[in-house]
Amino acid sequence: MKRLMIALMLAAAAAGLPVAAQTTDLASPTLRIQWEEFRKAYDAKTAVVVDVRDEASFEAGHIPGARSIPLDQIATRAAELKKLNKPILLYCA
Repeated sequence: MKRLMIALMLAAAAAGLPVAAQTTDLASPTLRIQWEEFRKAYDAKTAVVVDVRDEASFEAGHIPGARSIPLDQIATRAAELKKLNKPILLYCA
């Protein structure tokens, strides 16, 4: 759980999004967005959608246009995400 939290915070920070450093609750509004907000950003292509599941799960089905970056690679690929200069929307299910 702590590893997931760190990965989410790293990805958000890499994208230049504000992150509450004290947040440990995965239900925190600083780490989640509402479906309507996601859909608006997705439809407008103003955010990058990243699937953090393993490759087999990604291949079995994913959100169209999503990038596959497994959770254990988020920290090492944060610079790559930052270069996209867009908000990063991570999902795992």
